[in-house]
Amino acid sequence: MTPISRKLSLIPLLLILCAGLHAQAEENMSNQPHLRASVNIASEPDYPPFCMVDENGEATGFSVELFQAAAEAVGLAVHIRIGVWNRIKADLATGRIDALPLVGRTPEREALFDFSMPYLSLHGAVFVRKETRSIHSPADLEGKHVAVMKGDNAEEFLRREKIAAEISTTHTFEEAFRELEKGNADAVVTQRVMGLHLLRKLGISSIHPLDFQLPQFRQDFCFAVRKGDRPLLQRLNEGLSIVIANDTYQRIRDQWLGPDEERKRSFWEVLRIVLYFLVPLLLMIALGTLFILRKEVKRRTRELHREIAERKKSEADLRRIADNVTDVVFATDLNLNTTYISPSVQNLVGIPAADYIHKNAKERHPPQTLQKMQSLLQEELKKEKNPGIAKGRTLIIEGEHYTVDGGIIAVSMHVSFIRDETGRPIGLLGVTSDITERKRSERELRKLKDELEIKVAERTRELSEKVGKLDKSQRAMLYMVEDLNAITNELKDERGRLEESYREMEAFSYSVSHDLRAPLRAIEGFSRFLQEDYAEKLDDEGKRFIETIRQNTVKMDTLISELLNLSRTSRQSIKTTSVNMKALVESILEQTFDEKDTREFAVTIDALPRASCDIELVKQIWVNLIGNALKYTSGSQVKKIRIGGREEGNNAVYFIRDTGVGFDGRYKEKLFGVFQRLHPERDFKGTGVGLAIVQRIVHRHGGRVWAEGEPGKGATFFFTLPADINTKETADEHI
Repeated sequence: MTPISRKLSLIPLLLILCAGLHAQAEENMSNQPHLRASVNIASEPDYPPFCMVDENGEATGFSVELFQAAAEAVGLAVHIRIGVWNRIKADLATGRIDALPLVGRTPEREALFDFSMPYLSLHGAVFVRKETRSIHSPADLEGKHVAVMKGDNAEEFLRREKIAAEISTTHTFEEAFRELEKGNADAVVTQRVMGLHLLRKLGISSIHPLDFQLPQFRQDFCFAVRKGDRPLLQRLNEGLSIVIANDTYQRIRDQWLGPDEERKRSFWEVLRIVLYFLVPLLLMIALGTLFILRKEVKRRTRELHREIAERKKSEADLRRIADNVTDVVFATDLNLNTTYISPSVQNLVGIPAADYIHKNAKERHPPQTLQKMQSLLQEELKKEKNPGIAKGRTLIIEGEHYTVDGGIIAVSMHVSFIRDETGRPIGLLGVTSDITERKRSERELRKLKDELEIKVAERTRELSEKVGKLDKSQRAMLYMVEDLNAITNELKDERGRLEESYREMEAFSYSVSHDLRAPLRAIEGFSRFLQEDYAEKLDDEGKRFIETIRQNTVKMDTLISELLNLSRTSRQSIKTTSVNMKALVESILEQTFDEKDTREFAVTIDALPRASCDIELVKQIWVNLIGNALKYTSGSQVKKIRIGGREEGNNAVYFIRDTGVGFDGRYKEKLFGVFQRLHPERDFKGTGVGLAIVQRIVHRHGGRVWAEGEPGKGATFFFTLPADINTKETADEHI
């Protein structure tokens, strides 16, 4: 059926609907003399080509224009405001606005809104980067990170079907596609038409939709009103019927979607739509024709309306399920002539569903399978005549089915009778599943079982021989176990002695470092007295000696302080807390940099993940690393320092990169040793203990530290700490 013929065939039905709605409206006006003259709606800014904003900031798009046309047809003025989807959806639910022009009908939303008749059906699609090779079907989304707009029917679908392992939400699909383009997501799920328009608008060519569809994500789009607002819903349905009948709908659709994007409906889809609306239309005709008799037949009319509505919904639901299931649903008469088969049969055997209608099963099944089907059918029909046997059993038939290229696949059919009102069988309803792989697996398993039985017999003989040998060596094994237990106990004792020695060594190091400071202070004090009180009695060489003594005592005192600090980091207990690392780094930079440094250095701080650590100890890490970057870059022409980080699993990774003198990568393992230096002290002052302290603190937190660099090209220091998993921001908090 062509689009024009389809539209012409619907015009009488729509005119009947208009007549029925007009009659109902006259009755409503008698009860509601003051009907509303305007309606407040809201539109999304970036859901092309359905709802968006033009260059003047006004709402436009296919759904917006269609709503305005339908409202105008019934005398409603429309006031539109712009808002993000999640907000305007909540505004409709709470009554801040009256209606929305574009809402996909889902089970979750039927509890919040009432819906007009659908004016458009769209299929969902999976969008990925063009280099993606790991997603070929909906099943491949398992374990992937999928981005969707918060509150969209795509989010409801993913969470309802539990398809993806990780779902992140954005305010708009534009943000979702930007996240996908940057590699922060594996896929975006949305309607195909909208996604293609939005990608063209954004100028993104690195993303495309995959060829497969999401069968369960086929949405009927409607106007939505607040739950219970039946008067407004009736007027919108009347307006929508008018614009469909008078060519306004087709004009708006061609303008925004184009004739090439018109959806080609199959015979069964047209039949479903007709069934969906024909019964209510006939009821409305009856209401309009028998309006004067409504009091006498009111009770019966309500009962019929409810019964027909339930039946219509059941038929539509069953048809929708049958058309979208993966397995093949079929119906035949008792002679095995096909009366219905679901479109999925083409995916199963490559033969279109239309080629099955009114054809006998013998054309599609080998003789042995057909004989099995007929034999079981005859047996069941005989049992039907026996009143002592329960009815309604399901037959399971395993056989074979021809494919389009003449091949054969194994199938399993679950078949039951279709009955008339009296319970008499009049046909068959069944589901066909492909079990070719299962049969192949069964054959392989049987072969493997036979091979295993042979191997088990051989292995049993070998084991019987070895059991005798093992029985002889069992006593020796027991002696060996006793020896191993003794050695294990000795190793535990030795480890205890080593730990005690380590603690004693740490205490000794601290004590020696602490006690050495007293004589050093005495040397420094007396040398200062000599320099101040006896300067006139000393020649220049003597003064130089005293100055050298003082400088070395200061250096020695600094070394001892660093050693004490290193010892303290080993003995100090760790107090773990959640640390805002970016705020900590900014405070250290403010304390470390003077006015000249701030003027000369270009410092960049990226986003830094939070860590679970001891803030005082970690502060020493940053003080040492920032101080080193400042010191070793001070002589460079380009003075840049960059600090950044990222999360890897349960760890937070941080780095600090400078443009200083760098170092030879062959000696990078010496960087973190005590008193190990890769640059002369005359060029860069220091004790050689700072990086050892950094390593000790990182190791105490269970992390690791390393460095990269080249001479003259700067250096980068990395370290890891436990990430603060209890305060990780969710996807919503990033928006």
